[in-house]
Amino acid sequence: MPKVRTFAAKLAHASAGKRKAVCPVCNTEMTTIKVIRNRHKDCKWSPKKEVVQICKCNEKEILG
Repeated sequence: MPKVRTFAAKLAHASAGKRKAVCPVCNTEMTTIKVIRNRHKDCKWSPKKEVVQICKCNEKEILG
């Protein structure tokens, strides 16, 4: 009989090996977010999706 795995167990197993990134400047944990910015090219506006790491150093620049 196979082992029953819930979604929570799968998520815990997937995230167990990952280390959290720490900012070398302010020594706080960095969080990853997806930012959508507008770009203007050939007289058209289009969204540009970026994955950005945020800490206390650059929080005001990106979110502000």
